[in-house]
Amino acid sequence: MGPTRLLALAGLLVLAGVALARNVPKLAPGMYDWAEPGNVAAALVEGRGFSDPFSGGTGATAWVSPLPVWVEAGVFAVCGVKTAAAAGTLLVLSVLGLAGALALLLSALAPYGAALRTTAAASFLLYAALLPGSPLQVLSEAWLDLLLSAALLWSALAVRRTAGPRGGAALVAVAFLAPLENAGLAAAVGLVVLLLAWQRRRQPRGLVLPLVAAAASALAVAGWAVRNAEALGRFIPLKSNGWFELHLANVDSADGLPRMETVLRRLPFFDVREFQRYSELGEVAYVDSFRAPARAALRADPAHFAGNLLRRIYVAAVFCRREGGGEATRYPFRQDDAVRLVAAGELIPFGGKAGALWTRIDAAPAAEQERFRRLGLAEAPAIFADWAARRAAFDAEFRGPWPIAVGFLSAGVPVAALLGAALLGRGKMGPPADWALVIGCAMLLPYVLVNNNDRHQLPLFAMQAVALGAFAQAVANRRAAGRAAA
Repeated sequence: MGPTRLLALAGLLVLAGVALARNVPKLAPGMYDWAEPGNVAAALVEGRGFSDPFSGGTGATAWVSPLPVWVEAGVFAVCGVKTAAAAGTLLVLSVLGLAGALALLLSALAPYGAALRTTAAASFLLYAALLPGSPLQVLSEAWLDLLLSAALLWSALAVRRTAGPRGGAALVAVAFLAPLENAGLAAAVGLVVLLLAWQRRRQPRGLVLPLVAAAASALAVAGWAVRNAEALGRFIPLKSNGWFELHLANVDSADGLPRMETVLRRLPFFDVREFQRYSELGEVAYVDSFRAPARAALRADPAHFAGNLLRRIYVAAVFCRREGGGEATRYPFRQDDAVRLVAAGELIPFGGKAGALWTRIDAAPAAEQERFRRLGLAEAPAIFADWAARRAAFDAEFRGPWPIAVGFLSAGVPVAALLGAALLGRGKMGPPADWALVIGCAMLLPYVLVNNNDRHQLPLFAMQAVALGAFAQAVANRRAAGRAAA
């Protein structure tokens, strides 16, 4: 067994072990928030069609991308809707998907140096194991993004090296699937296809493959758009909620980086009033209701929107701030206190006896204590004690040394590695890093323009692992050149 296969097998074992350690204690029915894709998958299996992203029988939807939903629906059809068996099966799929992504990376990088391959593999596994919001968490969809991005890199490098059929077939397959996964991967495929076409512009036969790949993407988008036109009365090529996301990040949020408080109060999944408005208007009209105010805000202050773009670029390329702002309470509130807290915007109840979320958990403690006093709460000291305990947990998760390190590992460190590789390589990073940079930037582009956060940064780590490997290879090459010169 060669070194590439040995590394791939070792990676599979590591991923399986980490997945078990993270999830086995939680594999039980009712333990998971299945979110919008899970709700739509349940609707599909139960015969209601592609609908009801927030439950409640709200009708047809294009709020979420179809590919993750189809995967979950297939699992539900075999294992039961939202069962522990379904959760376990999805976890197995995530492990296999990530192992497949690692194997594709190892195969793609094999011709370019042992340091590149080994460092990229180790970095990939460390990212998968250590990053918060890991794709090894049950119900994460990031493994699909990582698998498709790795397949795109593998196929681009294979096509660049040779016109063999395997690379071309893989490129066409990824080109078809990527738009059905998300807009970032659709942009990545589009840019890769354009670059391959440019490289082959003087070879008429060489343009056939890029054209076929482009046609595959167009076919996927057209098929989904036709479905949306029939179900929703409008041609929607990818997802329906673009104006909602734009409004959330650039109007509701002061800095273009929505806090959890903003998300909790706007997303119909969490807020009862927003759900009622979504249900009454229907999805298309609901999303359209954000169009005019978003346009008006952007026209009124384009400099503010430009600032938001710069802040999102900073998140993508320097320091990725993790989302925060919501922590579950553990105190049994009196009815009158709970009503006051909800009315003041301090709490969002889950409903029934399921508890509630503190929404301003990242507020200044002294200011929050004073707010509780002014609300006239009957049990203000005990309520503040619960808030303070949840605040301590929030600080440990989002503001300690490790969260700060994660913020740089998720953004600035890979960018610095690419710059270092280019510096050591006298302006050249090498084909794997070049293509990884193209794919990673394209995957982020739609979200930087609209609403980028750590969820969108997570699926980049396959390309980021290549960046770290490229730097290691550049160091190895420089040392080898130094020894040869001596």
